[in-house]
Amino acid sequence: MIGSIPEMLDQAPPRSSGSSSSIYAYLGGSLLAAGGTAALELTHHRRYSGLTALIGALLLITAAVAGQERDGRRGTFASRVADWVFEACVLAPLAWVSRSGSNADAILAMVALGASFVASYERAKGQALGYRGSETPVYRAIRALLLALALLTGLVKTFLSLFLALTLTAAVVRAWNVALQERRPRAVR
Repeated sequence: MIGSIPEMLDQAPPRSSGSSSSIYAYLGGSLLAAGGTAALELTHHRRYSGLTALIGALLLITAAVAGQERDGRRGTFASRVADWVFEACVLAPLAWVSRSGSNADAILAMVALGASFVASYERAKGQALGYRGSETPVYRAIRALLLALALLTGLVKTFLSLFLALTLTAAVVRAWNVALQERRPRAVR
């Protein structure tokens, strides 16, 4: 039976499927841009790959902000996977192409990719074990933009060094956060 009007007003409105589908549209667009970035990097069109990386980064940022506002677990998971794919599509081809020129660029790209995956694993594992931790859209936006700027400007060492420093700092802070939470006495259940 239909409830009274006050009861119906107290209920939260149903989530619209259009809002979550727009998140997936942004993520799909970012993945297409990431694939284009990889293809352009591998064909030695670094500046154009920077442009597609910038488009992909902006779409990732839009999806992350929209996902945080709606707080959907699937959307958050998909957004994080898209981040990993984006980073791999930028850093792995960059390392491959740079190997014949500047070994420092190639090594820096591979170390940055590895550090990024370790930091992401650390966050996911900590949350799975019940430790509190977060990753803001601002942090994710800065990392994506640093990668796009590395390709756009040609200042690969500078921007990859910043990306690596930011990623390693996040990993250290996450480890420290888990250590602090582990030292606190837990409430008896």
